[in-house]
Amino acid sequence: MDTPADKIREKLSEGLLPGKTPAHAWCGYGTGKPCNGCNEPILSTEVEHELDFNGARTVRFHAACEAIWRSLIAQGAKKAADSPIRA
Repeated sequence: MDTPADKIREKLSEGLLPGKTPAHAWCGYGTGKPCNGCNEPILSTEVEHELDFNGARTVRFHAACEAIWRSLIAQGAKKAADSPIRA
């Protein structure tokens, strides 16, 4: 079975999740909408992180999925910064 981290990593590699930080972010109680990371509903008893990318796209995450996503995009940015420049 795929873990949330596996699902998020796969969605990032397929371009289904943004690989950059959002322009705006909000937190509140879940609304029952699915998490863009793990696809499970974000219940009213859970914290929902809503991320806006300049009005072009909005994604919703569970708190744990948002932390995984941020960690993975930070790792990707570090790898890009550490890579040698190719001419």
